[in-house]
Amino acid sequence: MTALLVVCHLLPAHAQIDPTRVMTIGQNAILFKDYVLAIQYFNTAIRVDSTSARPYYWRAVAKYSLGDVRGAEQDASVSIGRNPFLYDAFSLRALPRHTLGEDSLALQDYKVVLADNPDNRGALHNAAVLYTSMKDTISARRLLDHLHRYHPDYADGYLIDGGLRLQQGDTVAAQGLFEKALALSPSLTNAHLSMADIAYSRHKYREAEDYLDKAIRINANEPILYTNRALIRYQQNNMRGAMGDYTMAVELDPNNLIARYNRALLRTQVGELNGALDDFSRVVMLQPDNYFAIFNRALVANELGSYTLAKSDLTKIINRYPTFVPAFAERARANMGLGQTLEAKKDNYLASKMMYDPATRRKAEQQQKEMSELLKEDAENMYAEGGARQVRDERDDNIRKFRLLVYNSREKGYNELYVEAEEGGIRGRVQDREMPVEPMPLFTLSYYMKEEAQPRLGKERDYSGELHLPTSDRKIYVVNDLPVLNQLQFDYHMSRIDSFPQMREQDLFALAMDQVMVSDHAAAVATLDRVIAEHPDQPDAYLQRGVSRIKDFINRETVRHTQIDLGVDVSKADLSKDYLLKKATYTSSMEDFRKVLDLVPGYLPALYNLAYAHYGLGQYHEAISALSDLIITDPSFGDAFFARGLAYYATGDKEKGDRDMSRAGALGVFGSYNIIKRMQ
Repeated sequence: MTALLVVCHLLPAHAQIDPTRVMTIGQNAILFKDYVLAIQYFNTAIRVDSTSARPYYWRAVAKYSLGDVRGAEQDASVSIGRNPFLYDAFSLRALPRHTLGEDSLALQDYKVVLADNPDNRGALHNAAVLYTSMKDTISARRLLDHLHRYHPDYADGYLIDGGLRLQQGDTVAAQGLFEKALALSPSLTNAHLSMADIAYSRHKYREAEDYLDKAIRINANEPILYTNRALIRYQQNNMRGAMGDYTMAVELDPNNLIARYNRALLRTQVGELNGALDDFSRVVMLQPDNYFAIFNRALVANELGSYTLAKSDLTKIINRYPTFVPAFAERARANMGLGQTLEAKKDNYLASKMMYDPATRRKAEQQQKEMSELLKEDAENMYAEGGARQVRDERDDNIRKFRLLVYNSREKGYNELYVEAEEGGIRGRVQDREMPVEPMPLFTLSYYMKEEAQPRLGKERDYSGELHLPTSDRKIYVVNDLPVLNQLQFDYHMSRIDSFPQMREQDLFALAMDQVMVSDHAAAVATLDRVIAEHPDQPDAYLQRGVSRIKDFINRETVRHTQIDLGVDVSKADLSKDYLLKKATYTSSMEDFRKVLDLVPGYLPALYNLAYAHYGLGQYHEAISALSDLIITDPSFGDAFFARGLAYYATGDKEKGDRDMSRAGALGVFGSYNIIKRMQ
């Protein structure tokens, strides 16, 4: 009998787990952008029932959102294997297949979706984009005609069609389609960009700039809009305006090669040689075989007297282009600067020989002829008439065009039309979207602590002792960021939650802690209500209830925002109710935090959480007051300076905001430096 009891005790805990509830919480975790936690929930659901298709499907969604495209494809395939009629899984699998460059396989998936539902807008859209990029104009035309017939008000469909018309050389038809797309959706950035391209090709630079101005007003964070407008301004002799646009593109994307290279060329023209050298060096660092940048850097280095760098760069150019006379002449200049007279004479001799040696001269003349033909071809391709400044396609490797600005031909720009958001499908990689600046997270109770978190927040101070937390077999910490649980930890807490009916009433607080660990904050609030009813003077229960209330509200608010993204109609009345609910939730949480301060006067985590709640409601002066009290008590509390800096910015006091951000950075909150830069 004893042996039997032991065996029963060791049976897997997941036999008691409700897979439906696990799946629901996992899907909520995805909406909350906690993809790692979501994967753990779906892992548990798979162990409970490995024959179900849905856990694999949702795990694929989470993996794709984290950038694990191969893992997403594999999970989607498993989901399809378990249920070949789950068409959402085919749509999902097509996304990573496209990312992996397997467009033919992605098209097979879209064909399955369209066989079931020929009017599926997302599948029609993406399949048409893929056919267009593969230059299968007949298939693309067939799908686009169907898309227009059944979704006549879908602006993106006309945008794709316009791209197809451009590919076929029909600029007039393309322009009409882009105009129709803009009539349906005036905020369609790519349509403005395409119209700017057409105007540019016709030398209508003012019109092209107007289109890009509109696009930038719609989406000010897209580098290509600035690089394109810079080129248009360059054509209008607006050098400073062009440089300003390239600078903006670099700020948005420090590794933007075209922006850095072109800005460097313009800097050489206006005499900013040190800045030009920095830009060329960054391009070479990112793209070591960019011989245009290497040669131009050598020219600038010679001008600045950096002869060693110039000689090194010019040697690379000569090894790559052994008949490029300007490289020998420039290296001779560098050698003279280094005092290496014999080397300089040798380079000058080689340059002269190439100019006067018949065989070498013929080769040079042939290269010059090829260069002229390429220049003529570029002009014919880019412009309808003469008079424009010459530019170089980024794919052109003719070194003799080293002085020309680079443009992106955008032939391979179809990826920007490929969508990851459609009914029945994934909402896309939301973690890549720019999120609003927020204070550091709330202080919460946890069985676990991130190793790197505590030293930054308060000189390794342990805030748990002041709460007189219940004694148990596990230590409870007070941290401001819940670490991600591994699978064993997650399963452990889930099994404890499911076995609670056998627990004693005095174990309610332990149940609440388990619910917090798996981010089920709604359940945690309900449990803590019962704890507080039994023990009205327990500060840890008030602290955690206040935190879980806010986190549960944020979770539900994220669901609402996702509904808006999906196109669900949300009325102004609903939005007003949302704000009233938020105010009520945050106010209740503030009452909990104040109760903690009554029970444990001056308790810093409660004071910080109180300020966080004030900030969340836009009560910035109250937040500043609470954070100032905290800072007086503990001047090493970096997160308090960071949060107060944000509150000062919100009230328009930039000077105090910058000062607090600087102090936060010195205390280890390094994200504050990025905020200072953005506020400049």
